[in-house]
Amino acid sequence: MAIRIRIGDYERVTGDPLNRHSIGYFPRMTEREAWDAGRGVWRLDLRMVRRERYALIVGEGRVRAIAEITDVTVHGTDRGRKKALWGTLLTTGHPIYDRYAHQVDPLHNDSRNSVAYGELPEEVRLRARHCACGCGQPTEGNFVPGHALRAIQARIREHFGGSALSFLTWLDNELPAEEHSSRP
Repeated sequence: MAIRIRIGDYERVTGDPLNRHSIGYFPRMTEREAWDAGRGVWRLDLRMVRRERYALIVGEGRVRAIAEITDVTVHGTDRGRKKALWGTLLTTGHPIYDRYAHQVDPLHNDSRNSVAYGELPEEVRLRARHCACGCGQPTEGNFVPGHALRAIQARIREHFGGSALSFLTWLDNELPAEEHSSRP
């Protein structure tokens, strides 16, 4: 399934959780600008979003950007907890992009809600993918359940001699201080 996010008109913003200075659609915006403007922050059901593979950003009734979703993050706002999508923009040659880029919103409905979920016919043959741990098992998500931990453990064995402490020490040294300042 896909998630469609319909963005409104361009407006300047301050205090944005994603550090954006503007949101919304403006004519002649690039696909990257459309993705950045529309990928968050929204009131989304995490269970629903985690099942989605593609995000379509729609401005003025047309698809302005399409991305394959790689992650969802939660952000506290003055209106409660909201979510942002992370993803990789699709380009020419990808069947979803080739069919929907710059076309009329395929998930249009009469709802005032900016977010809609729906199935795109082209998704059926793209749905099955292989587990990112490298085991080769088919999955609809990034990992077969339990295999994300398996992949992390394999990397710790391969690069840190099996020492989780060595990995954490390396990670703490690599990340800027503000990214792990909440660590006990």
